[in-house]
Amino acid sequence: MKLYPTIDEVFEAPMTVFKTIFFPLLTVALKDLNKGEGKVHFVTVWGNGDPDLNFKDELFGFNFIKFDWTGEKYKFNGDLSSIETFDKLSDWYAEAEKEYEENKADYLTQKAYEEVKKSHFAIQNERRRKISFEYYHYVKGLINYWITRDKYLETGLFIQGGAYTDCDSNHERKIYEKLSATGATTRNNELIGKLTGYNYSGFGEDEISLYIDRKQQQVFQKFNWT
Repeated sequence: MKLYPTIDEVFEAPMTVFKTIFFPLLTVALKDLNKGEGKVHFVTVWGNGDPDLNFKDELFGFNFIKFDWTGEKYKFNGDLSSIETFDKLSDWYAEAEKEYEENKADYLTQKAYEEVKKSHFAIQNERRRKISFEYYHYVKGLINYWITRDKYLETGLFIQGGAYTDCDSNHERKIYEKLSATGATTRNNELIGKLTGYNYSGFGEDEISLYIDRKQQQVFQKFNWT
C-alpha cells in the first residue's frame, strides 16, 4: 500500500484539470489481496454528492465514478462539467497552492487553540467564507489534504491535517476500514475495500467503496456521506 500517490502514479496521461478534481488517497497492490497483478487507487472526487445536479454521463454521478483501468493506472473520459464550481477550480487551486507554499512552515506547525483563532489560515478562511461557502470549503479542504499528506510523509503518522490548523484531534486515523479477503472473481462488482475519505482530506467522503469490473476493465468507486 502507498498513501498519497501522485496524480501521475494514478492516472495515465492526466489532463491538467484532473489535479483540481481528483485527489489520490491510497494505492493497493492487488497481489497483496490475492487478486492477481496490478494496482488500484482510492480517489476523493470534488464536486459530487448532490443528487439534484445534472450529471452528464454514466461514468460520473452524485454517488459514484467509473474509471477505465489499464491494470496499473486509470483513465477518465467522462464529462465533469456538471460540477457546479467547475469553471472556478483552476483559479481556486492556484490560489491554494500559492498560499500553502508561502505559509507551509506555519501551516505544518501544531498550534494551541488561541493561536488557531487568530492564525493566518483562520483569517484567510473567513475572507473566503464571506465570498462563498464553496470557495471556502474547496480551498480549506485542499490545503487540509496537503497538510495531512505532508505531515504523513514527514512523520510516518497518519493524522488529519486539522490537528495542525484547527486544533482538532491529533489521534492517528485508520488507513482503511476493510480490505477484501476474497480472491479475484469474475463479478462486475468485485470488492477491493473501503476507506474513510475524510481521514485523508477535509472535504472527503464518509466512505469510499472500491470495486473492479474485470470484463469492462473498469474500476468503480461508490461514495457515501452522512
